[in-house]
Amino acid sequence: MENSKWLSTVAIIWIQITSGAAYTFGIYSATLKSSQGYDQTTLNTVSVFKDIGGNIGVLAGLLYSAVTSSSRFGSGLWLVYLAGVVQFFTGYFFIWLSVTGVIDRPPVLLMCLFMFMAAHAQTFFSTTNIVVAVRNFPDYSGTSVGIMKVTNSFNVMIISAEIFVPITILQGWRTR
Repeated sequence: MENSKWLSTVAIIWIQITSGAAYTFGIYSATLKSSQGYDQTTLNTVSVFKDIGGNIGVLAGLLYSAVTSSSRFGSGLWLVYLAGVVQFFTGYFFIWLSVTGVIDRPPVLLMCLFMFMAAHAQTFFSTTNIVVAVRNFPDYSGTSVGIMKVTNSFNVMIISAEIFVPITILQGWRTR
């Protein structure tokens, strides 16, 4: 039991780190703005839908309660994660298709829906991860929640390092 508690904690931290893409909006917003021909006000509107999607976790909570209370689905955690994965992939995939020009530029409201879906997926991961962490460590529930929430922002640090460190190194070599 003790090993599975720690193994699930490691898995949860990795899920949190990899599911924080909504926090990276600043990295790709300029590309989204230029490829879609948005002005700053329109980009702000898309960003608001990202914020709303990332903060309304009612559906995630309801799904978690429904599937974990029924023995039909085993632990049910996989269904909550699956719902998040489907939303995450669908939202970001359609944004990517639009930005790369594979599909015609969608109306702003549809892009807002894509962004909402992509960010809303994060609530499914966070809800499940936080509940499992709190159940695994009931005496340290505040610390568990804090660790789960802070690991989301590691995503930005990792992606920024992958993008900007090589660029900085290359620019340094060019000036020598």
